[in-house]
Amino acid sequence: GGLVPCSATGSCHGGQRCCQARGGSWGCCPFAQGSCCSDGRHCCPAGSRCTAGGWGCSPQRWDLL
Repeated sequence: GGLVPCSATGSCHGGQRCCQARGGSWGCCPFAQGSCCSDGRHCCPAGSRCTAGGWGCSPQRWDLL
């Protein structure tokens, strides 16, 4: 339920995280505790970080292989 405010004009659904995109706009990461990647387009699940500018996450989750 609910909305997560990102800015005065943007919001994401509950359970998501706001990530600032290039140009100052906002995007929604489907992982509530995720990390936003520096490319402004990708994000990674909680406990992992972005690699290769957003093209991968480290450490990978073995249960998803």
